[in-house]
Amino acid sequence: MKKTIIPMLMLLPFFGAAQKSYTISGKISGLNEPAKVYLITMQSNQFKDTDSATLINGQFQFNGSVTEPQQAAIRVKRINTPEAKYRPDILEFFLENSQISFTAKDSIKYAAVTGSVADREHRDLEAISSLMIRTIIRIQDEFGKKNNDGASLYPLDVRRNAGESVQKTVEELRNIRLMFATSHPKSFMGLFTFNEILDQKFIPAEMELLFNNFSAELKSSPLGKKTLERINIAKRAQPGTKATDFTQNDLNGKPFTLSSLRGKYVLLDFWASWCAPCRAENPNVVKAYNELKGKNFEIVGISLDYPGSKGAWAAAVKSDGLPWIQVSDLNGWKNEVALTYGINSVPQNLLIDPQGMIIGKNLRGEALTEKLKQLIK
Repeated sequence: MKKTIIPMLMLLPFFGAAQKSYTISGKISGLNEPAKVYLITMQSNQFKDTDSATLINGQFQFNGSVTEPQQAAIRVKRINTPEAKYRPDILEFFLENSQISFTAKDSIKYAAVTGSVADREHRDLEAISSLMIRTIIRIQDEFGKKNNDGASLYPLDVRRNAGESVQKTVEELRNIRLMFATSHPKSFMGLFTFNEILDQKFIPAEMELLFNNFSAELKSSPLGKKTLERINIAKRAQPGTKATDFTQNDLNGKPFTLSSLRGKYVLLDFWASWCAPCRAENPNVVKAYNELKGKNFEIVGISLDYPGSKGAWAAAVKSDGLPWIQVSDLNGWKNEVALTYGINSVPQNLLIDPQGMIIGKNLRGEALTEKLKQLIK
């Protein structure tokens, strides 16, 4: 499957957005009631209504310009019908400076979109990826089930196997997207997909080399600059670099500072109560801690739990028997320590030596215990 589809994607032509503005034209032939149409774009990191138009004879049009292609959406609101009766009528797409057309019968959510190269390439890629995404969701939904008391329905070994299956599928999906990105060095969607890959674990030096293959125009674009910044941030978490100090509150609301442990080996363990693979890995971390506690070693758990979820965080610490230092600012993926070290997937960990230098990364299972035993006598 992969060998036949990916070469087809490589043949997709790249047409630079020569024009400096966009025109969005829409036709909803079967909508026979008054309605307004809204163009939604990203503003200040939030999706907001950018423009609106009244549907006249089933038609609408928007005009404007963007500095680079971006995610957007068209939403239709029927004036005389409460939206709750038909659910939000909305379709996401990629907006770029071109002539873009929407054609639908009675609902915009099923419209055919033409004219946007970025949108077409994205839909082609998603058509390949969708089966694997559905598989990941199905496994997570099934093996994440809990009973009325909040206990998992499946035993730990079954959940661990499910977690491994998810990780394998995620890696296959990543490889498909990486092939797409590297085969589209002049395409915005190639760079966009490459940037999405950076949401997962990656080796900065390798990704920097691949990033340099994109066209000069793309590298100097807003997305290009953002991508390079993310690569540079990730370098902070590489073995051989000095660990960046931080202060964050523990479960009791007391501030903890990393440098207070200088002189010890320290494992920074990034996890979250909602992360099934993290919870499945916790027994290995507990084993390593129990074998080495009392020696020149400490663990600092950094939770990526969200605002309002301190109870879930504390319950997970208690349930999994995690006796080491636990800190969080309860900002989810925007956790300040995670942002500092470029952590964009969990579980992840960093091993720091007594001098404050990073000497290991993403040690798992028996490898974690063995590595620590070699270092800590």
